[in-house]
Amino acid sequence: MTLDPITLSVIQAGLQQVCDEMDLAFSRAAFSPVIAEANDRSDGIYDAVDGALIAQGVGGLPVFVGTMQYSTRTLISMIKDGRVGAPEPGDIYIVNDPYLGGTHLMDVRFARPYYRDGTLFCWLSNTGHWPDTGGAVPGGFSASATSVEQEGLRLPPVKLFKRGAMDAEIYSIICSNIRVADQRIGDVKAQAAALDLGAARLDALLDRYGDDVVAAAIGELRQRAAAQMRSFIDGITPGPHRAIAYVDSDGVVNEPLEIQLSVTREGEDLLFDFTGS
Repeated sequence: MTLDPITLSVIQAGLQQVCDEMDLAFSRAAFSPVIAEANDRSDGIYDAVDGALIAQGVGGLPVFVGTMQYSTRTLISMIKDGRVGAPEPGDIYIVNDPYLGGTHLMDVRFARPYYRDGTLFCWLSNTGHWPDTGGAVPGGFSASATSVEQEGLRLPPVKLFKRGAMDAEIYSIICSNIRVADQRIGDVKAQAAALDLGAARLDALLDRYGDDVVAAAIGELRQRAAAQMRSFIDGITPGPHRAIAYVDSDGVVNEPLEIQLSVTREGEDLLFDFTGS
């Protein structure tokens, strides 16, 4: 399908607006100041097949925007392998495992399958920083921790909502392992409500332009984004380009940590070498 530039731009802006409204709803409804006031959250739309980013909110926290596609991809893979239950309309998965595309345990991610006429069209996902997920110290930032289990409750992808209803047993497990548990329901419901709003807004966009047109626009936007990135890479000299930066400390030994990076272009690829770090 060939789309004219104006239609393509309007649909692109429409997809971004869906994410912006999810961001706004999440912040306005959340109980935790770190979300409601600091906007430590992000929302996005992700591909049904490979979890790749389709659209993101303008005000989304960059670290979440950059990682949610990997957690969505991991969730899709685990569903295919049978390690996670297959999605149904109204389901919402929860996950905070840093080793499954996350960041740290306090960044809790929700993922909701979005259906059109019984077919999975895409995934809606968001992440919010919860004030606490248990562990050795309040807030989870334990400088003396030597394993992830010491930092808090670690959740693999599980269905916190099943067909629109929250699983009270899973929620009780979460609340039994975190501090100030009675306040978490506000963040949980805000996070889920943002995804509900995203689904409603996406319904309106698809109803207006048609599923095939929007799907074609998404495919075209992905191709153009890839071509744009290749053009940027093509403008980089072969290198190597080297840089050194420092992290204050590792939280245990009070000495700077040196990060060495060498970047080399090979055709359309960039190679990042951290040898010496």
